[in-house]
Amino acid sequence: MTSTVDTNQTLGHPESSPPDSGGAADKATSKLGRAVILALFAIIGADIMDLLDTTIMNIASPVLRTDLGASTSALQWIVAGYTLAFAVMLTTGGRLGDVFGRKRMFQVGISGFLLGSVLCSVAQTSGELIGARILQGAFAAVMIPQGLGMLRAMVPAEKMNSVFGIFGPMMGLAATLGPILGGWLVGADLFGLSWRAIFLVNVPVGIAALAFGSKVLPKDDHAADGAKPKLDIVGMLLATAGVMLLVYPLVQGRESGWPLWMFAMMAASIPTFGVFALHQRRRNAAGRDPFVVPTVFRKRSFVSGIAVLFAFSAAMSGVFFVYTLFMQIGLHFSALHAGLTMLPWSIGTIASMGASQALMPKVGPRRTLQAGMLVMAIGTVIAALLVNSYGATTTTWTLVAPLLVSGMGMGLIFGPIFGTVLGDLDDAEVGSASGLLNAMQQLAGAFGIAALGTVFFDKAGTLMTSVPAAATLVFAISAAILVVAWAAAFSMSKHTQEAEGH
Repeated sequence: MTSTVDTNQTLGHPESSPPDSGGAADKATSKLGRAVILALFAIIGADIMDLLDTTIMNIASPVLRTDLGASTSALQWIVAGYTLAFAVMLTTGGRLGDVFGRKRMFQVGISGFLLGSVLCSVAQTSGELIGARILQGAFAAVMIPQGLGMLRAMVPAEKMNSVFGIFGPMMGLAATLGPILGGWLVGADLFGLSWRAIFLVNVPVGIAALAFGSKVLPKDDHAADGAKPKLDIVGMLLATAGVMLLVYPLVQGRESGWPLWMFAMMAASIPTFGVFALHQRRRNAAGRDPFVVPTVFRKRSFVSGIAVLFAFSAAMSGVFFVYTLFMQIGLHFSALHAGLTMLPWSIGTIASMGASQALMPKVGPRRTLQAGMLVMAIGTVIAALLVNSYGATTTTWTLVAPLLVSGMGMGLIFGPIFGTVLGDLDDAEVGSASGLLNAMQQLAGAFGIAALGTVFFDKAGTLMTSVPAAATLVFAISAAILVVAWAAAFSMSKHTQEAEGH
């Protein structure tokens, strides 16, 4: 994703709802059978692992800089490598469940994710950690899509809202507590593990989800599934190549002195994506499952929506990444102090997500979305002004207002954005387009960390002597991106449609 409320929760996860005192969850529980409740908690365990690994990692990044001697580009790869792998593997991960069985691939995904977590915890170099993070992201993309598919097989459509009544508050609570838990684990240095403990917390959760899931999740019934979709390995490789041609130079360019071949790589991503699009069109014409139905790109509202989603997700992820760097490197906050400082962002998001549900029927989903863009931009502008004014003397209390306002803007955006992007699509196009949205949000998060992280480190300097100025610049750029996204949203649909995976 992708902030304190992880991008993943809106892609492949039901949208997180505010953690409440248990009222919504209690009402939902009363409507569902015991078997479904047990299965739901096995699936939630897997999703929480994924969510925590992304929110916690931002907080731990500055510690890795000193402990592993990680370069600035390595820090970006450690965070972005996970989301890149998740993005390019997500559609294929879902297809694997259709071909080999959702329960089986859910278990494979958890097992691979746990292996990646253990490898992360024992990594001795930044390169080893990057490789393990990519492995985590790839198996998360196998694990996450299966959960909703299994729930849909167990729960009638009219009761899915009851499922989300349990799912949402728990994921919202995990998103809120993730940075705080990460900061505490790093600062507590349990058994001398330091940052390595943030990966080991996955082990008991994952083992419990595996053991529990093997008993309560529905068995794979291949006979009932009918014809199986075929895996598009060529499409996955083309998408991966295009993404890497674009993102690799953004991360490595500054340290390598921006040689000419890096610009050639970025230029080469354009024809690579063109070949990918042609390949998808041919698969669709041949009746073989493409990643996305090509007809969706003929609808301006959808194309505009993809651009708005990409801009928002890139700005959000980049800003959150830079906030944690600024606090720990520029202000010398501990990891726990930084995690607690980010709490107003989560509070603002949770509060405004509820408000967006009341606002949408009155002013429409698109206007609600655009209001969120402007509110979040205002929050980032306030941050830029305050950090520029106070510099290295910025305190936790100085950042409360901009974090709270930015979080409120993000909460207003989360509610309507996916349904609005899909609003003008036909029913037959929604499933394919939802998968694309899921992947694009993850890709945008990685792109934002790569691009805005590069701007930050370039301005901060090799010795990190200009960190406040670097943070100010990133906040200002992010606000400008959000304003552009606000303007582009005028071309989006005024209607909403439920996305698959929400």
